[in-house]
Amino acid sequence: MTTTIHNSQMIKHLVMKDWALMKKSIAAYMLAGIVTLGIMGMATAITFNIAAILMITLLIVIGARSAIESIVNEKKEQTLPFILSLPVTPQDYAFAKLLSNLVLYFVPWLILVLGMLVIIVSTPIYNGVIPLVILVSAYILAAYCCYLATALLTYSEGFTISVMIVTNLLLNGFIILIMRLPELNQTFEAATASWNATSLLILAALITFSAAILLLTGILQKRLTSFL
Repeated sequence: MTTTIHNSQMIKHLVMKDWALMKKSIAAYMLAGIVTLGIMGMATAITFNIAAILMITLLIVIGARSAIESIVNEKKEQTLPFILSLPVTPQDYAFAKLLSNLVLYFVPWLILVLGMLVIIVSTPIYNGVIPLVILVSAYILAAYCCYLATALLTYSEGFTISVMIVTNLLLNGFIILIMRLPELNQTFEAATASWNATSLLILAALITFSAAILLLTGILQKRLTSFL
């Protein structure tokens, strides 16, 4: 019991350390997100498209910065030797990294996505774009889970950046694909959000994929015997 409590405290300290290192960056990103939401709130076709591109970029950058700075750079900057001196197991350390990064990314992601939805429903923007916004946001979250898992399991900057590049390139194809689906394309200019079997299936697949990646990462982390 003592060990469990002790490890819980160490995990808490590691999570708080990551928060302390990232809080200024997160605050800056959130400020940029507020500005982007303001542009989207102008409710014209041009400003909506510009804000959508800016928001996609912002959501990607937040995830990339979190994964690289709080995970990969700890090995690159030789911080791990200090971690080795702490009373923490590789599993505790890996769990703390997984937990802190999920919180550091998911909270801003959720706030910004909800912000977009509020702007859409409270302005003349067609509510029919809501499924598109949610699906693209869910894809970005799934992509983040991919390079978060890569960073946690390899601590390799090269592998992590490679996964980021691949998932970001696939994002363009994903957007084109769902915009060309007749079941979705015909509802973008609707006054209300229209969910159908296709959009719900895509959303369920993205959520399941994200959960599976995180679960697999957790299982593989349990097998860690060292930090390196």
